[in-house]
Amino acid sequence: MHHQIRWIRLSIINLCTVALLGLLLRSKILFALPAINYTHLLESHSHFAFGGWITLALVVLMVSQLLPPGQGQKKIYQWIYLSLSISSWIMLLTYYLEANSTLSALVSGLFIMSTYLLAWVFIRDIRSSGLDRTISLLAIAALACLVLSSAGPLTLDYLFATRSTNAIVYRDALFTYLHLQYNGFFTLSVFSLFFHRIQPMLPFAGRRAIRRFSVALVFSIIPSLFLSYLWHDPHGIFRIIAVAGSFLVLLSLALFILSSKRLLQAVGGFESIVRFILYLSFGAFVLKSFLQGFTIFPALGNAVFGNRPMIIGFLHLVFLGFTSLFILAYYAQEQVLDTKCRFSRIALILFSLGVVFNEGVLLSQGLGAMFLQSSVFTPWFLWIISICMCAGALMIGYAVFSHKTNTTAPSA
Repeated sequence: MHHQIRWIRLSIINLCTVALLGLLLRSKILFALPAINYTHLLESHSHFAFGGWITLALVVLMVSQLLPPGQGQKKIYQWIYLSLSISSWIMLLTYYLEANSTLSALVSGLFIMSTYLLAWVFIRDIRSSGLDRTISLLAIAALACLVLSSAGPLTLDYLFATRSTNAIVYRDALFTYLHLQYNGFFTLSVFSLFFHRIQPMLPFAGRRAIRRFSVALVFSIIPSLFLSYLWHDPHGIFRIIAVAGSFLVLLSLALFILSSKRLLQAVGGFESIVRFILYLSFGAFVLKSFLQGFTIFPALGNAVFGNRPMIIGFLHLVFLGFTSLFILAYYAQEQVLDTKCRFSRIALILFSLGVVFNEGVLLSQGLGAMFLQSSVFTPWFLWIISICMCAGALMIGYAVFSHKTNTTAPSA
């Protein structure tokens, strides 16, 4: 497991890089900074956040935690991690220097091919691993969503290559990618890891409850994708599937809430700081599911998909509030960083509270835009919050690398 801790530490370096770039973006909004191209920086920041931080962290955890040691230590996985990491860093540079260039498209293609190889090897290994059916379902569906999501960037590359101005196809391709990443790969990966970690602490009734939730969640992914297409007011079968998707999202949310008492009992023995971050993470999941399920109603749907501040708020809710906080909680529980150290706890709290306040300001900005209200202080609030998040991320990085006693990856 020596190899895995190396990649986990790299993912933390990548998180610090994402936080620094986020601070730079917030600074560019307030200050001139003529040397920085905001549009290109935003493009490179988003690609690196997806590939260098979230995808690498989730993939390393899933392989090291869900597969038996003999399978998880295969050299093929080390090569996949390396490919994902190198292509993420090259995308960071190429998208900034020349967004949507031939080179950036080629490197993006390398990243996508790496995810295809990962899915093929991982799904083959997990099917022969004897893993619990619920966790296998979530993990396999997560990797399937990761593969399917590539249809989005491939379509966008085609539109750029042909210089197409088809706004509907462009936006649908983007929403398809985001849905299959956020509501598919991210969400299903998180729950596969979480349930695998707590399953031994659950009674039979609790295991049956998470099974029902997991099945509903997996079956909601494709139908709820059609909620993303309602912005151009489709009729007929599209709307019928979207209604079914909305129902399944809300059903999975209800099943999650019904099982929450058992889940809270299962994490009762975790470190207090870990429980705090997990509560924030799953609170974000509940809010995400509520907003997603009710987008079937035009008033809320138009607000989410037609209001840029609301879109950004929703994306940050899932990316930072739900997924990133869960990963950090998992790292903390598995002692990737020493939670008994006061510095580590302060770092985690600072970053987590930064995420919470960031989300609050973004959603209030979105609500303000809906009612044609705005505040000159909002960019300043976001800038101050980004400083706190960046400081928290850098402190987490220092805590991870100064935790000398940790020489192995989290135990499977």
